[in-house]
Amino acid sequence: MVNYLVYIANGLIVIGFIGYFLLITFSNKKISKSDGFNVTKDILNEYDSINIIENKSYFTIYNIRRKVIKIASKCYYGNNVSDIAIPLMEAGISIVDNNKNKFITFFSKVVSNLKYLYIFPICAILFNIFASSIGDAKIGLFLLAICIFISYILINLKSEAIVKINNKLNKVLNKNDSLVIIKFLNKIILFDKFIFIGELIMVIRFVAVMLNF
Repeated sequence: MVNYLVYIANGLIVIGFIGYFLLITFSNKKISKSDGFNVTKDILNEYDSINIIENKSYFTIYNIRRKVIKIASKCYYGNNVSDIAIPLMEAGISIVDNNKNKFITFFSKVVSNLKYLYIFPICAILFNIFASSIGDAKIGLFLLAICIFISYILINLKSEAIVKINNKLNKVLNKNDSLVIIKFLNKIILFDKFIFIGELIMVIRFVAVMLNF
């Protein structure tokens, strides 16, 4: 039974990451005459302290230390669903940050952008594979406490970010395009929940190891 929990927990986390990748890869429907940069700029027109620049790489990030959204070149000039939705998620988080969110302030002392925090569930997968003793389980529970805390906070931050974006989106895009964007963003949170549930199942697995089940 314990062995099955290893596969279930790791599988859910992997599904979360793969689902996110597939969502970005196949959401290629064009929904706007504008591009990721201009839509993001219009959403943030009230926030002079948040800067937007092009990132000459694949990743779109919000630097929580410098208050800069770095939009990947594909998204910067693109106008399909993922090109616009991904920068908007970062824009939503930047708005949450602008309201002095205590968790973003805390994370900024450790990392420059929140995407670095996804290394924790990856580490949890590796530890879950190799952990077998009671000592391993105790260490695993400590690691998972950190992972679960981070996943829970990220889900809540993204949920709040979507609310911030949703309040402004209809002024920038038409109603149908706005709905498509919000649906995309909610799917991102869905895949984060897969990761979160996988981590919770790991807790059950490590407790079972400690009790010699």
